[in-house]
Amino acid sequence: MLIDVDVDELQHALGGVVLEAAYLERVLRAAFSALVGSKYAAVVDGRLTAAALIEDCEQLTRYHTGISQPVKDVLMAALRACHEANRERNRVIHDTWATRPGSAVVTLEGGRRSHDVTVSVRTLTEVRQLADQVADAANGLKVAMTTALGSNWVLVEDQLRQELGHDISADPGS
Repeated sequence: MLIDVDVDELQHALGGVVLEAAYLERVLRAAFSALVGSKYAAVVDGRLTAAALIEDCEQLTRYHTGISQPVKDVLMAALRACHEANRERNRVIHDTWATRPGSAVVTLEGGRRSHDVTVSVRTLTEVRQLADQVADAANGLKVAMTTALGSNWVLVEDQLRQELGHDISADPGS
């Protein structure tokens, strides 16, 4: 039972987080392919989670010989922002939601290795702000990637799809 929390508003706020997370994931896939430097990276990136894409982009950035250290630093900062936004997104989307009297809701975070539960109080405004944080992280990554590799970096991931005339399935049987 939701007390004093507008369910439509909660759904709208959570939907904003989900939409912006999908955008972040799309930017991460494009960044991964561009950092690899091959249209064939799109064959792999469809199977990777956002967290794995962030970690792989960090590793690729560290070892990329075509990016200067000051630009690498900016790119790594953008990837850290993506990591933080994705971590918060996971908490909001995957934790168990409960409501309390008033305008706040709580999320109950449990772990696989523990029976302890962490309770976090969140307002609808904070959930909406998270959507903005996720969008800002994606936009920051786009700017950093453009600085690092030029404006055509976004085209690498879609090149193979365009040549094949269809999307690349993450399903190994396709």
